[in-house]
Amino acid sequence: MIDKKIIFEEVILDNLEKAKNTKIINRDINIPLLSNKIKAIYGVRRSGKTYFLFQMINSNYNNDFIYINFEDERLINITVDELNDFLKIALSIKDTKNLFFDEIQNINNWEKFIRRLNDEGYNVFITGSSSKLLSKEIATSLRGRSLSREILPLNFKEFLKFNNVYYKPYLSTAEKSELLSYQNNFFEFGGFPELTFLDDDGLKKEILKEYLDGIFYRDIVERYNIRNIKEVRVLRNILINLYSNEISVKKITNFLKEYNTKISRESIYTYLSYFEDAYLIFSLENFSYKTRTTSNSKLYIIDGIWNFSLNVGGKNKGKILENMVFLELRKNGFIENENIFYCKGRNYEVDFLILNGDERELLQVCYELNEINNDREFGAFKKAINDLGLENVKLKVITHNDEGFKNITVGDKEYTVEILPFWKWSLFIL
Repeated sequence: MIDKKIIFEEVILDNLEKAKNTKIINRDINIPLLSNKIKAIYGVRRSGKTYFLFQMINSNYNNDFIYINFEDERLINITVDELNDFLKIALSIKDTKNLFFDEIQNINNWEKFIRRLNDEGYNVFITGSSSKLLSKEIATSLRGRSLSREILPLNFKEFLKFNNVYYKPYLSTAEKSELLSYQNNFFEFGGFPELTFLDDDGLKKEILKEYLDGIFYRDIVERYNIRNIKEVRVLRNILINLYSNEISVKKITNFLKEYNTKISRESIYTYLSYFEDAYLIFSLENFSYKTRTTSNSKLYIIDGIWNFSLNVGGKNKGKILENMVFLELRKNGFIENENIFYCKGRNYEVDFLILNGDERELLQVCYELNEINNDREFGAFKKAINDLGLENVKLKVITHNDEGFKNITVGDKEYTVEILPFWKWSLFIL
């Protein structure tokens, strides 16, 4: 039997080498480097949490750190008790106070170990692939000792940066054509960092399928010990088909019947929370000043997963654009049901209401404006303003490539609606 000490030493040296020598492109994300706080980095699997740790290491700690990835297959089944011996070996190799632990949730009862290191004055960074682990639970697990940052796939600014594309507000015809080609690629596959360096669309879809399966099986099925995998997989596929649509448990139940699948209402609510915890889906509520009386919500999904929608007619460009606008808001710090909502009333729907301090903004998403949808899109603004009593509100329509302004009158007040292509909105307005 190989001595565990030898295995641990190999892991430590390999991980140090990887952290020092991996080439990175910095993300537009920062976290305060307070040594007395545990820095927690969480988010969807494959969104770049490890590379963000490398960014922190290379920018701030030079050669003064220990980095351990607990998804290393040589550390499978390591116990929290063994961590103490592991750390002693690591510190004998590199005497430092700066500790970086990647995918720490793979260790049962990791919280006590991390709290003790914090008590002993170590400067600790941790990552995890479950929003429940490192956002909802972290408040109790680490009891106010932590600072946290969520990492999602690249936003459009970062996507262009990773592709060495530099942009400006006013473009020549050729420059605009090039930027739109990158925007179309972003709409097709989203912003998972690994995919930005690939040219083969078929390979990108294969990798996205691996991501989807990894999220489903590792962050949902394994984590929550789900037994009825077949039924929950059917539910997952139904949700993917319903992206950028309003959903309810009743609607989901009816779809399950079509697939000869039965899941109780209570279980559907539970599984939806699991999917959200793993960042596979996002659920957006209808805004109301009153207590919410409807169980309906709008459903959005993580980058690129619309490639696996089985809706008749294939992928819907308008639905993808709406989903991308939601994700771009999330990636820029807005949170669903805190400062992003949708607005639906009698005979109208506005895709997004944004609450930004004292400012109010209504966003419609429309792939392209035409005579057929003009009245619907702008009429919804008028009804929402009246219905919600909004006065000083900004109005925008986000499109694929349309641009301009339109004035609308509500009562005795005139409003100017700004019409913007996604690229200009995300790069210069958001």
